[in-house]
Amino acid sequence: MKFITVKSMALSLLLLLGTGSAQQAIADTQSQDAMQLQGEVWQGTRDGKPGEGSLFYRLEFTENNHVNVMKQSGGFNKVEQQQWHEHLGELVITSTPGNEITDFDGARLTFIDDSQIQFSLDGDKFKIHEWHMVRAVIHVLFVLCGLMLLNEICRRYKWSNYVLWFLLPIVLIPLWSSYGITYWFKWVKLYSVIFAAGLFTLIRFTKIGNMKWAKFGAAAFLAVNIAEAVTQDFTMGNMANILNAIGGVLSIITLTGWAMIAADKSKQQDMIWPAMTTFWIIAYDVWNIVFVYLNFPGSATAQAMVLLAATLPALFVKKGTWLQARAFTLAGSFMYYFCFPFMYESNVVPLPRNDELMLAAGLASFLINSAYAYVFFSKKWKNHQLNLA
Repeated sequence: MKFITVKSMALSLLLLLGTGSAQQAIADTQSQDAMQLQGEVWQGTRDGKPGEGSLFYRLEFTENNHVNVMKQSGGFNKVEQQQWHEHLGELVITSTPGNEITDFDGARLTFIDDSQIQFSLDGDKFKIHEWHMVRAVIHVLFVLCGLMLLNEICRRYKWSNYVLWFLLPIVLIPLWSSYGITYWFKWVKLYSVIFAAGLFTLIRFTKIGNMKWAKFGAAAFLAVNIAEAVTQDFTMGNMANILNAIGGVLSIITLTGWAMIAADKSKQQDMIWPAMTTFWIIAYDVWNIVFVYLNFPGSATAQAMVLLAATLPALFVKKGTWLQARAFTLAGSFMYYFCFPFMYESNVVPLPRNDELMLAAGLASFLINSAYAYVFFSKKWKNHQLNLA
């Protein structure tokens, strides 16, 4: 434990008794506590209200009981120096006059163990984790490699699909529920992507793959997923979000050829979408990572790895399989988070973020998706002219 409650209570008792050594003992204890946290970095992600995204906090403890508090959420990017002290085994962080970050004022910050702090305020709770850069970077690479391996297992072993997408989502409900993940949006996302992975499995291995509703459903899963994010971006109202939202709209309207979705004749029976181009995939990836960067800053690096885990195999292992890989890797990442939330949340690698970078990211998303839309509609127009000739 960073702080020992018994020790703090004993010192408080000495102070009440008025002993001459009490003041010195307390001063020594505070000095030891400061040395324990000095130089450490702690991070935590807090769920915002529906449509708000999430809030990311980073606490860098420096000398003289100062802590640099960083908060990122939506269009908010601030780092402010605040004060901290220990009281009866709990950490207390207080803002100073003029600070805009007052989220820790009045909150209970209780040490669960040496590496976790429980934040509690007005019924709202989340965990703050001690952070180590090397461990976090290794974890990010582990997520990328693990999801790429998962995709290959699903491609090569038919039985794995039924175990992963039909059996485990039921068997693991007691475990997932035990971690206290109460934000309904996370549960909806979890089971929506698992449903998509299950549908793609049926398209690959059953006669359902010949039905138009199944092909349309596969494309609709992607379109609805984008539309949901576009709605949140427009709701946020910042220029960066609006630019990215327009990019998302362009991604939706340039989706084409869903009727050609089918399982191929290979040994793996991959679900192929022949009309999906490399340019569209890259434009989508840019849009998606910008969306997460703007709205869920604590998840941006991890989600970039999830995107790469689908894109790299689709470009360099087998073309046409991107949507299949996207569903498998996204569902796998959500299941991993629900099984090991501590691992996921304690190893966040933050990206540089300020108002200028956010606007640049939104503009990049808008430009690349606009470029693809121009190429897409130019080709459509030329084909139309040729048909008229």
